[in-house]
Amino acid sequence: MPVSITDLVEESLNHRAVRHPYLQAIGANEFADIDWVIRDFAENYYGYSANFPRYLTAVISKLESPQHRASLLQNLTEESGVYDEAEYAELAAVGIEREWIEGIPHPQLFRRFREATGLVAPYTPQDDAIELVCWRESFLSTLNYGSAAEALGALGLGTENIVSTIYQPFVKALSKTSLAPRDTVFFPLHTAVDDHHQEALEDISRSYAATPSGKGDLRKGMIKALSLRSAYWDWLYDRALTNEQRAEAA
Repeated sequence: MPVSITDLVEESLNHRAVRHPYLQAIGANEFADIDWVIRDFAENYYGYSANFPRYLTAVISKLESPQHRASLLQNLTEESGVYDEAEYAELAAVGIEREWIEGIPHPQLFRRFREATGLVAPYTPQDDAIELVCWRESFLSTLNYGSAAEALGALGLGTENIVSTIYQPFVKALSKTSLAPRDTVFFPLHTAVDDHHQEALEDISRSYAATPSGKGDLRKGMIKALSLRSAYWDWLYDRALTNEQRAEAA
């Protein structure tokens, strides 16, 4: 019988990183200047999102099983903008047109969104806020120097497992802005396709959860990733609230 990791899945989905007041406020349209909040997110999230293929490659390099590596290589293929016909049909059913995404790597889709918010200046990593640099470097450290189970816990249970949930508030908020669906496709794409990524990572994680130490490392990586993201949401939320206060005082 396969080892269950349902407890870890549920723990991750109930973590503050997933139920953060920043996300709740965005989804509930509580910010008076939602355009500013979306633009601030676009500016300060790209330096994390653009490195996702790097995160995935780091985990693949730790896996010993050829079957496991092949499974995640499929995820890496999708990250580069390559999908099968069944996926195109699934995406079309939720309003995502093939021409919006075919052959376009996911970091470029986020850059398209970023530019649509008015951030047309070229992105330079040197300009990333220290809060983002700390998140990215700490996350990469977990993936590069943790055990295979810890890296899987961080990228799988602590990241891919929550993506379809944490991007839902952005889908709601963006539907009420003037941005075109083509320009915001990054978000509904990830609430749909990432279920496949999540399943692949969960399947691999079950094999590592067969021992107490392996399951412990899965949880350790998961908690590290979730805690880092929660701290980053804290920073973005504080920026959004400060902007609201500034506007009220003007």
